[in-house]
Amino acid sequence: MTILVIGATGNVGRPTVAGLLAKGESVRALSRSEENLARLPEGAEGVIGDLETGDGLAAACAGVDKLFLITSHGETETDRGLNAVKAATAAGVKHIVFLSVGNPAKEPAVPHYRAKLPIEEAIRNSGADYTFLRPNFFMQTDLSVIPVIKEHGVYSMPIGSIGNNRVDTRDIADCAVRVLTEDGHAGADYHLHGPDTISGPKAAEVYAKHFGREVRYGGDDVDQWAKPVEAFLPPWLLDSLKQMFKGQQLHGGVADAEAIAASQEAVGHPLRTFDAFVAELTG
Repeated sequence: MTILVIGATGNVGRPTVAGLLAKGESVRALSRSEENLARLPEGAEGVIGDLETGDGLAAACAGVDKLFLITSHGETETDRGLNAVKAATAAGVKHIVFLSVGNPAKEPAVPHYRAKLPIEEAIRNSGADYTFLRPNFFMQTDLSVIPVIKEHGVYSMPIGSIGNNRVDTRDIADCAVRVLTEDGHAGADYHLHGPDTISGPKAAEVYAKHFGREVRYGGDDVDQWAKPVEAFLPPWLLDSLKQMFKGQQLHGGVADAEAIAASQEAVGHPLRTFDAFVAELTG
């Protein structure tokens, strides 16, 4: 069996590739650059392709049995996803696993969420078996603010006080490996959560514990958060992030005990905690 991973070099794709290789699967990984392919785990077959133009996708999908599709933030996210689904369908891929979001229709103001909807619809209409992974807010999103925490003692991500049951991307990868290598997952929607509800103030508390210094939450003002980063982020990404943070402040992403138990069953092992994630950053 040959499994193609599109989005193989990110926080979810890379551990998925490693997990599939550990199970002895034949793994093909698509990227636009040789530089990214060079960082793949040993044993993966790297192929060059461009989701924007569609170049190389037919060759990448040739002979593939299953596809794990990860589409990143971007103005062309929907088009990139649709190009991948089109190529997979033409190649006769039997099962498409798509990394979506918890409830893309719930927050249509967030471009990254809205972009998932047409891709999901195309997958449903492709004729292939399909599975959707719907993770909560990634723990690894915090990696971008670690320098601010260490230097200024501020947890600057304006995620609000309701909180999210944030999920470790390695748990998402472990779920993807199970879905791609086991039977019985066709048609499933897996909502993936972490075991703990983490608000902005709670995140600051956990970082203070492990970094050995005072850390305060920077507050809910998304415009204030945006000022230091707006010179470095394209307008579309800045707007998408601001809308996402506003949604988290209004609604949060709290999972109940039943949803957490279902997540653990889907992942196949005890869920990684936010405390353990932060502790690793100090190791």
